[in-house]
Amino acid sequence: MRILTALLLIPVLASGGETAQDSLNWLAGCWVTADKSSQEVWVDEGDDSLIGFAVALGAEEVVFYEVLSIRRNADSVWTYSAHPSGQAPASFMAVETGHSNVVFANPDHDYPQEISYRRNSGRLSATISLRGGANAKSFDKIACE
Repeated sequence: MRILTALLLIPVLASGGETAQDSLNWLAGCWVTADKSSQEVWVDEGDDSLIGFAVALGAEEVVFYEVLSIRRNADSVWTYSAHPSGQAPASFMAVETGHSNVVFANPDHDYPQEISYRRNSGRLSATISLRGGANAKSFDKIACE
């Protein structure tokens, strides 16, 4: 998995460019929970898009994974698309964006209906919930070593 992480980070490390204030490039990087049971990687592709993956590990095996993308459409709305293992893909539209936070929502999806990210210093917090924050599950991550 370290090799895959390293390969996905090459474009992030090579880009180094500044982007617009409303960019989501602050999400780019490799993020891991303190117990290393969950990892998420986002690569800034430029041109208003990021691609990523998330993986959860059990007893030395992958118990869940998903392929992710975030793209800004022609109307400048960010769309988060998730392709989770064993489930149908789902898309969520940004309902709030900031310098270091974003909230995506899809009220028609069963769970989650909201996905939010917040970056604070070297930490990334991700929260999934029903609309309005009910049944929230949060995941705090630090930069991978």
